[in-house]
Amino acid sequence: MSKDLDSNEYLFEDRFEAAQMLLEELPIELIKKEDWILLALSRGGARVCSYICEKLEMNFDLFFISPIVAPKNDECEIAMVSHSQDIVMHDTLINSFGIEKDYIYEEAKRLYEEKIVYWNNKYRKGLDLVDLRGRSVLLVDEGCETGLSTMCAIKSVLNLEASKVSVATPIIADDLYHQIELKVDDIYTVYKRVHFISTSYYYKELEKINGKELIRFLGHSKCFMPNKKES
Repeated sequence: MSKDLDSNEYLFEDRFEAAQMLLEELPIELIKKEDWILLALSRGGARVCSYICEKLEMNFDLFFISPIVAPKNDECEIAMVSHSQDIVMHDTLINSFGIEKDYIYEEAKRLYEEKIVYWNNKYRKGLDLVDLRGRSVLLVDEGCETGLSTMCAIKSVLNLEASKVSVATPIIADDLYHQIELKVDDIYTVYKRVHFISTSYYYKELEKINGKELIRFLGHSKCFMPNKKES
């Protein structure tokens, strides 16, 4: 059962502890019975996802999502484009800044071609994403702040004809929990935070994972699906 918490102390020592705690919230018997597919939504999410898969003796894959930022403001994310070229927009920000939708679509096309295709070749060895049709999918990340990337992943996975979509994250903003809850079959979390600050705020240690480290980590993972396909 998720916990409602409002304090100023960190909640997790690191991703390893967060993954351990998140695992306790998951319906393990159901996941194994239905042979769920686990998709990591970020580099940190891959670490959390990998731990869960090792314990459950299952496999995971990466699902790439790139933020689309406002013109002349690289820190303001106004939309997301996904591995399957689906787009989710933050309509309030877009309207308040007077940003044309054509800008969003043009940026989505550019980012898909320049980033997502590149990431797929680099981290997934250019292999196709596993077929999600008729499957139960669990989207995993290390935290959920704005919800844009999670919403984009949900939209994408549904468009790829998954029969069931759930979300798992150690920490999430309380308002986002209730928004996402309406769009998925289930959402699993350790903490729902009313006054959410940032994902990193709730981890004592949350080191950044660069590209080389991610490649090394994925290369040694027995649970990473592209490794299974290659062999």
